[in-house]
Amino acid sequence: MAAPKDTHEDHDTSTKNADESNHDPQFEPIVSLPAQEIKTLEEDEEELFKMRAKLFRFASENDLPEWKERGTGEVKLLKHKDKGGTIRLLMRRDKTLKICANHYITPMMELKPNAGSDCAWVWNTHADFADECPK
Repeated sequence: MAAPKDTHEDHDTSTKNADESNHDPQFEPIVSLPAQEIKTLEEDEEELFKMRAKLFRFASENDLPEWKERGTGEVKLLKHKDKGGTIRLLMRRDKTLKICANHYITPMMELKPNAGSDCAWVWNTHADFADECPK
């Protein structure tokens, strides 16, 4: 009795994959766009503090109040060069750079450690302008 023939052909994929990994296509753009200068509105401010952080807000408007994540990124304390002592907190999300916290630091604000955590802090602000309208 003869051994059954293998109907599947054995392919040597190692050389095929090696050729594909070395292939680096170069595509020319169809439309050329001029370089744009982007203003962050931080040009007139001095950076006093910068740290990577994750920001949460306490959503008390819900039936069951809860902490909601606002974003992860760099939080900065910025002092305006012309307006004297005004300092604001600014935080932008990673990758999208969307503002998730933007408010002034006032003398009435108090920074307190969050209960149950040695690396989480809580503060209250009168209004935050991250979403363009004060909340």
